[in-house]
Amino acid sequence: MRFWLLASLLLLTTNLIQAEDALDGFDDMLDGFSEIEAPTPSLQNSEQQNRDTLSFKGEVSTKLGYGSREHSVDGISYSGLNQAQLGLYLQLDYKIDTNWELRVSGDGFYDAFYTLRKQDYNTDVINTYETQLRFDDVYIQGSLSKNVDVKLGRQIVVWGKSDSIRITDVINPLDNRLPGITDIKDLRLPTSMAKLDYYSGAWNLSAMAIFESRIFLEPAVRGEFFPVDAVFPNAPRPFIELREPESRFEEIQYALALNGIFSGWDLSFYASHVYDSRWHLEGTLPDASRAVSHIDMLGAATNIALGSWLIKSEFAYIDSLRYNSTEKTKSRLDALIGFDYMGFDDTQISLEIANRHIFSHEAQMSGYTPGFVPDYVQEDEVQTAIRFTRDFMHDTLTFTAFANLLGHNWEYGGLLRNTLEYEISDNLSATVGFIDYITPANSLDKPFANAIADNDRVFGELVYSF
Repeated sequence: MRFWLLASLLLLTTNLIQAEDALDGFDDMLDGFSEIEAPTPSLQNSEQQNRDTLSFKGEVSTKLGYGSREHSVDGISYSGLNQAQLGLYLQLDYKIDTNWELRVSGDGFYDAFYTLRKQDYNTDVINTYETQLRFDDVYIQGSLSKNVDVKLGRQIVVWGKSDSIRITDVINPLDNRLPGITDIKDLRLPTSMAKLDYYSGAWNLSAMAIFESRIFLEPAVRGEFFPVDAVFPNAPRPFIELREPESRFEEIQYALALNGIFSGWDLSFYASHVYDSRWHLEGTLPDASRAVSHIDMLGAATNIALGSWLIKSEFAYIDSLRYNSTEKTKSRLDALIGFDYMGFDDTQISLEIANRHIFSHEAQMSGYTPGFVPDYVQEDEVQTAIRFTRDFMHDTLTFTAFANLLGHNWEYGGLLRNTLEYEISDNLSATVGFIDYITPANSLDKPFANAIADNDRVFGELVYSF
């Protein structure tokens, strides 16, 4: 072996010497060109530097929705075609230097369906679903030292380990305008904050001051997903106004997280003073308004990897919760246990079960009681999320089945969603799906779930990335 290696090396050296001798005759011919300067690479380097420091990408999408069951809200039919949306997303990243970078992104959409049928819908529906133009992530981030990072601006912070149920994930509000059609990961709304991260060994301490008083986006009042007259008896028209909190010093939210990542497992602790994810009534009718108040949360979460299994758990104690049917604030304990299993080729199975227990629960909070604006919350509310995902055709085709079920015995309704996503090319993908909203066993317990049970729809999306 060594002989053949030495012989090959000797042969290669001999060939190189012969090639060099063969080129000697060209030396004189090339002398005349020796005084000509080579083209300056400054322009080329500048263009390369711009590409390294500035990047731009985006998506153009088309979404269609079709109501598969005959149903109407406020006298308006939502069966048949009910969405024809053209959307655009743009993202700009600029690398200021080796330690700092800037991101600016935004999105918008236009739905021609609501323009063509504008005369049929109320103002809330048109304003909610016809057009949108907004900034998303707008932040600057960098390192103050080897162990300290800072991030300033509108951003998303994900807490917890669950993929489908929110327990400790309380920092960013959600876009709830079309409930159930999109996963939580695509529903978070960026919020303006200052975030400081300190790293030491396996631990990361993260502190946040949230300056923007941004709350959830709700479905349009008296629209397909917020049929108030079916949920709240004798609801006023127009419905009670949702009062947006002001972005002022007294309204600042803050949060603290401690995260540790170890071999085969991780552990997180959380504390926050943020806005609730639901509204409550303030004042008395007809002068009442809907408001969102601060809550306090202490929580923890962990992941443990065991071979093909990923075990996950979350706990959150939430205080200062406000409800409609009682003047007393309440506390709640949320707990989740779940797992992901990846032992089958190209397949992932996930199961998550959560329970929310309200301390000092009062009877009128469960259903409709004359003289009270109802909450429809039980003392213990169980939520189950089941997800099955399988890839086909070398990961270009993905099938996902998802179920979100409410109640100990799934008696409070929920939804089933099946999607099929096909990667046509590196820049083009198509998704088709069907969502089925499940009718609760007793419509009086969960009138909201009962009111949207006929909103089943077929949906599709075509996305071009650039």
